[in-house]
Amino acid sequence: MGEVGRNLVTRIRWSGFTAWKAKGEHKVAFLPAEVLAARQAARFRALARFAWEVPFYRDWFREAGAEPGDLRSAEDLARLPLVDKLALTMEPERFTAPGSEARDGLTLLSSGTSGRRRSFRFTAGALFEALAAGRRQRLAMAPFIGQEAGYREAVLNRDGSSGDQIRRFWESRMISPRGLELRRRKFLLLSPFPEILAGLNEFRPDVLRGIGSHVGAFLRWVYETGRFLNKPKAVTYGADAMPATDRRIIEEELGIPVVSTYQAIEALRIGFQCEVRRGFHLSIDQVAARVVDASGRDVAPGERGALVLTNLTNRATVVMNYRLGDLVTLGRGPCPCGRTLPLIEDIDGRLDDLLVRPGGSSVHALAVLPQLQAVAGVRQVQIIQEELDDFRLRVVWARGSAEQNGELRTRMAAALGTDVRVQVDAVEALPQEPSGKVKTVVCQVAHR
Repeated sequence: MGEVGRNLVTRIRWSGFTAWKAKGEHKVAFLPAEVLAARQAARFRALARFAWEVPFYRDWFREAGAEPGDLRSAEDLARLPLVDKLALTMEPERFTAPGSEARDGLTLLSSGTSGRRRSFRFTAGALFEALAAGRRQRLAMAPFIGQEAGYREAVLNRDGSSGDQIRRFWESRMISPRGLELRRRKFLLLSPFPEILAGLNEFRPDVLRGIGSHVGAFLRWVYETGRFLNKPKAVTYGADAMPATDRRIIEEELGIPVVSTYQAIEALRIGFQCEVRRGFHLSIDQVAARVVDASGRDVAPGERGALVLTNLTNRATVVMNYRLGDLVTLGRGPCPCGRTLPLIEDIDGRLDDLLVRPGGSSVHALAVLPQLQAVAGVRQVQIIQEELDDFRLRVVWARGSAEQNGELRTRMAAALGTDVRVQVDAVEALPQEPSGKVKTVVCQVAHR
């Protein structure tokens, strides 16, 4: 069989797989709780058996005096130590199943807003299952949009984002029936707000999607400046939190409903908001989530704690009992929408990953950080905005590497304008917040 034939077989295979998975998505979120728990437990047991083949987890089991067969459900994870984010950051190969690179899949890098970019390998099956599971969010948004598919979606994001990489992977391996796929147009994070507005008014999207803080800042600017906007039927966001004041402006002043998703590169789809929008429904058939206190003990529903995540679908980079770094509150009861997937009531997201630019515009950190982190020798970097055009970079350099301060200044100017002044300070380490995250953007200029 030639290359064209193999490509066609691949597209037919993954198109069929995705269609099969997506077919039942309209009922998964409404299944009886005991059925969902049984599905999660079965997947968890299979993952535990697989994890024995992964170097980090084989050592992890042995040091704890446990074997995969001892783990019957996700509740048994409380017997094992938590996996710190730094361990996966420093040695991703120890978390990845041998031979994964040779099998069909995709290696992604995290955005770097937690201080350092992390590498993750996903199997093709996990990626296409995530694509099918996206129907849960579409079904929840359909009451606002009036249709489940085929609508126009504008995306505010950076070039080369993990979403871009995943979408290219999907599109290269499947056939998308006309009328089912969304019509998308992308707008870059670095674009000035007036330019984004002009493009949106020309495109007339049904849905506007982007990073929470950036979308919030853009629509707040639209409202405060009195600019005309062809209003979308809904706004959806992820990656970080949207300030409550911005959400109020969008929903109450602009009259646009806001629906969010909960995602992370470690697990892709974690949860989604339904039409009631009182929290995030956890997709417990695809992830297992614990919420723990500072001592690692599970907290009760309604109490705030750190989210500990297990990805049940991926068989490349394995994530089990992993401190994600987010502080959340578990729901205390069922959702009025009728879905039986449990709720996260609240997520303590990052509200301060924006840099202020002239004219009232804002630029998200993701438009700048990847360019700085790509400079040879940079291990970690923190951006401090002291004045509108005055920035300080704190940089952790690799041992023995040459400090390329000039290159960092050049890349800052390319992203933020030639008027910026940049001071570069070499440091041994960046300070951690109580949650364990590294604050990579410190903006000391008031957002207008």
